[in-house]
Amino acid sequence: MLELHRGTFLNIPERLESLRRLMVSSGADAYIINGSDIHGSEYPSSRWRTREWISGFTGSAGIVVVTKVKAGLWTDFRYWIQAPSELSGSGIDLFREGEDDVPGIGQWLSEVLPAGSTVAYDGRTISSKTASEWDEIFKDAGISVLSSLDLIENLWKDRPEVSRSAVIELSEGETGETRVQRVKRLKKALEKEHADSWIGIGLDSSAWLLNVRGADVPCNPVVNGFLIYSEKRLTWYTDECRINKLLGKSLENDGVFTADYDGFFPALEKIPEDATILIDPQSITRGVLDRIPRAVKLKTAADPVILMKARKNSVEAERTSRAMEKDGVAMVRFLMKLEKAVARGEKITELDAAGMLLRERSSLPGFIEESFSPIPAFGSHGAICHYEASREGAFTLEAGPNLFLIDSGGQWEEGTTDITRTVALGTPSDMQMKDYTLTLKGHIALSRARFPKGTRGYQLDTLARSALWQEGVNFGHGTGHGVGYRLNVHEGPHKISPAPIDVPLEPGMIVSNEPGVYREGRYGIRIENLLICREDISTEFGEFLAFDTLTLAPYDKRLIDTGLLNDGEINWVNQYQAEVRRRLKPMLDSAELDWLEAATAELPPTAVS
Repeated sequence: MLELHRGTFLNIPERLESLRRLMVSSGADAYIINGSDIHGSEYPSSRWRTREWISGFTGSAGIVVVTKVKAGLWTDFRYWIQAPSELSGSGIDLFREGEDDVPGIGQWLSEVLPAGSTVAYDGRTISSKTASEWDEIFKDAGISVLSSLDLIENLWKDRPEVSRSAVIELSEGETGETRVQRVKRLKKALEKEHADSWIGIGLDSSAWLLNVRGADVPCNPVVNGFLIYSEKRLTWYTDECRINKLLGKSLENDGVFTADYDGFFPALEKIPEDATILIDPQSITRGVLDRIPRAVKLKTAADPVILMKARKNSVEAERTSRAMEKDGVAMVRFLMKLEKAVARGEKITELDAAGMLLRERSSLPGFIEESFSPIPAFGSHGAICHYEASREGAFTLEAGPNLFLIDSGGQWEEGTTDITRTVALGTPSDMQMKDYTLTLKGHIALSRARFPKGTRGYQLDTLARSALWQEGVNFGHGTGHGVGYRLNVHEGPHKISPAPIDVPLEPGMIVSNEPGVYREGRYGIRIENLLICREDISTEFGEFLAFDTLTLAPYDKRLIDTGLLNDGEINWVNQYQAEVRRRLKPMLDSAELDWLEAATAELPPTAVS
């Protein structure tokens, strides 16, 4: 994890002025920095954390725009509390993306730049869809575009190198499918769309299709590389020096060719002009499209590999379930030790707590690394959705009417986990209990949902919010994101959020369920489990789907106001807690089991009807 935003050595205004001088010499009146990499990654490696380097903002989403006299950061609700402090003194204004009166990037630039101006960006890091939307706005405003300008490379003198971790191959027993079978499915998907070529830039897509994993991005077990399927052959562009002889022979036997990583963009220019390439504008970048010969036919459609990857097969689902058991054991041991340590008055900071949990996970067989940088948030820090604890600013946990939220996950040999629990460090207030219980009601409602086949995530999103809405409360982030299998903790194409994403939920898709309440300056509450979609019932009205809960860790009973729950909700909590006990019991010692039995004791049936 970079520490570029820490310490007095960082001078963002100086970097902005250096960038502006380069803009002038390059003929650019504005420069856009996405902060992604050339693979469209949400969590890029240190080499590609350009947004953080130029702004000091450490969030995982946002775009920086710099003109000759102004600069702005556009980011979503998750970072509206965090961003102001990180941007302080930088000369960069915060634009709260999603608020009614906040202009989009294209609109803002068309308003602040005169006709005849030029906007530039590195098209390798901007999706084709986003670039096309900007093109329309800029064209109407008389603004031209330079889509192949990488100015950061000339400024960032000590920029990290491209990572080259070892590549490991997963067996069919670990994935449920050989790479030959997966490539064959890709070919059929292309035929269905009347296409004969495909370009894969996503690192998780390459890893999934080829059944390989690596460590080129912290917390994301991926390998830097690109894929091109053209002329009935699949080529993987990566650093061949790290492919050992055994893997190289295995790839060759399976009909996968390898080539140098730097050869990808030149290879695009050599795609036959009579080819038809399937292109997903949301996942392919402008930089890729700019290198494809103009005569090549482009067929716009959803990337088939992204959808295939999202539908977990029976092996992936079963192994993920086993990972959840290990993760649950680590959580139980952590929660027990944390509760006792705080009660004894031990000094434990947020970072100490995160380290405690990491030690518990690391002590279990099959643990590889964390699936993302954990969010250990005490008190008011809990209201910062994606809070990042630092040595300088970490709070010390204190007993009393205080809440501690920890959002964390692990990469296990069996799968990927992501869990959030909010716990009381003493006797909670009535408001804390009400907020927690309303959050829990939404969490339960989504977990219990039954819905027709073809339902989209946005159609279910209100289930997680309804109880909060009735009290005039809401949360600004999505309710659920997809999760990979021993891959990225965030994956698409499905989501559960208010955004009208036209992707139906399908059996095998894993999605998070994480409603919350965030009271700025006081506390934050979030409860997160992972769910897997499955077939449920078939009636005269059609086929219906439902969710199974994968995550195994207790809810904090001290925060539950049973008077706000109905009988069905109480029964659901009791059944879930009993399942946690049943599944984790064989892996716990007597003291741990005693604690878990107390923590998961049945809620009394005192609910209102």
